[in-house]
Amino acid sequence: MNTLACAIRYLFFALVPLFLSACVTMRRCPIETLQPARLIVEGPKKNIAVCASQKLFSDAIMSNDGAIGVPADSLIANILFSLQQYWEGAPSYEDARFFIYITNDNELPESSDFDLVVRLDRLQVDNAYYGQQYAYFEWEAYLYVHYAAKWSVSDKSGALLDEYTDRDLIVWPSGTRPGKAEAVANLPDIQDAWWDMGIALARNCAARIVPQWHTGVRPIYMVNKFPELSQQAYTAMQNDGYGRAFDIWETMLLSCRKSGQKRTKGQITYNMAVACEFQNQLDQAVRWAQKSTNLKRKFKTVDYLNLLRERQQHQKQLDQQTAP
Repeated sequence: MNTLACAIRYLFFALVPLFLSACVTMRRCPIETLQPARLIVEGPKKNIAVCASQKLFSDAIMSNDGAIGVPADSLIANILFSLQQYWEGAPSYEDARFFIYITNDNELPESSDFDLVVRLDRLQVDNAYYGQQYAYFEWEAYLYVHYAAKWSVSDKSGALLDEYTDRDLIVWPSGTRPGKAEAVANLPDIQDAWWDMGIALARNCAARIVPQWHTGVRPIYMVNKFPELSQQAYTAMQNDGYGRAFDIWETMLLSCRKSGQKRTKGQITYNMAVACEFQNQLDQAVRWAQKSTNLKRKFKTVDYLNLLRERQQHQKQLDQQTAP
């Protein structure tokens, strides 16, 4: 019996280090990536007309209960100036000149005067309040705005480059309240809701026409074999020292000479790929991510390799869209 107990005890202490070493600690690093526009317009355009019909908005407002107090001119200006702001945030468009037109009819400005003419051709909006009663006399109300907007983009010659319909449903919940009146009172004003709708319209349109920045994250491994160096590399990444982090991970990789350390090497080479990506060295990032995948094929490394290859394709599109 004592022999069996000793064997179990020995096995327990032998397995604990293995279990602990299998635990993988990861950190997350934020990254800003430039996403290409869905519409390929080669090179930035400097003179851009953005226009919409006042009648278009007046009709949409008049057909909705509770929206009568929304001023059509202000709403159009909010959409068109928001579009201008999203556009101006795109690379190579810092010097673009925008010409805002709010027309009384469907007449367009002369296309030959502009590199691009962006026009809101159609707008349909439905807004409503919805309330629901729960047990114990609690209420939750909702305000929703559902829109369908048709945009068109023309070039200098008047040729149609793009035409698409943007649809979205925006919902504001009140949260549970003791009564219906309190629930409805906690919802935004209908004018503010239409304001938010206009900003969403502008954002979606800009993302289709010009490149936009997106915030994401990349996980990195804290390699258990090198706890201090791992912390140094992570600190360097946090302080934009991506080259420094790469050098630290390269030193760790050179220390892994044993053939049985594939798992550790896979984690380190994955981190080195991340450091290369943060320096916009996408070809090098793909090379290290491929090494990581070959060493230890896991969903995380395979997914990251696919993401990098997608970014390479995006870069080719961005070169077309941002070249002078």
